[in-house]
Amino acid sequence: MCTRVQIPASMASVPRPRGFTETDILERAMQYFWTNGYESSSMAALTTHLGLHPGSLYRTFTDKHTLFLRALAHYRDTQTRQLTPKLLAGGPVLPRIREVLIDYLEAAANEAVPRGCIAVNTVGERLPRDEAASQIVQEILALVEDGFRQGLTAAAQRGEIPADTDVDTEATMLMTLLQGLQVVVKAERNPRRLTQMVDAMLMRLAGQPPVRPASA
Repeated sequence: MCTRVQIPASMASVPRPRGFTETDILERAMQYFWTNGYESSSMAALTTHLGLHPGSLYRTFTDKHTLFLRALAHYRDTQTRQLTPKLLAGGPVLPRIREVLIDYLEAAANEAVPRGCIAVNTVGERLPRDEAASQIVQEILALVEDGFRQGLTAAAQRGEIPADTDVDTEATMLMTLLQGLQVVVKAERNPRRLTQMVDAMLMRLAGQPPVRPASA
């Protein structure tokens, strides 16, 4: 559990730095927690990273746990909610689904230490004891699943996948696949190797037999 920290009187009068906006701070805090995790992120380190006086940080966000929850909600609102519009932006849907999945693999391949997904990382680090974080993670997963559901519904209407596809079940599978990828890429030396699995999944959705890769 996080301890609520009292703000010393000497800190309470410190003004916010010029240019301070909560959105900017939440974005930077989200990136910091994403890279370092919750337990390893001290308020002292966060204060330094965010460029804030301690009094400003405590006055605005109260404590580390509150800041973390706000950062996690920021991820939900600025990143997760973009999935549905991306998939429904027009044109073929399956290539857009592939792009979403492959982008995570490419990000992991280009990171010295793959960060995975902040929501998945939170599951491993904070759940089930952190009920507030659990609620936000559940909302994130629901948004991902609904995004894939809407995308697959559009794909069925376009004839990209069979009309009788169980889009609810397939959306759950894609959501689970995406979250699972975020775990595997943290251990996989060559994240791009998982592209074959993504393509096999999408070919199955399209009603096509997977193509066995040619032997080296």
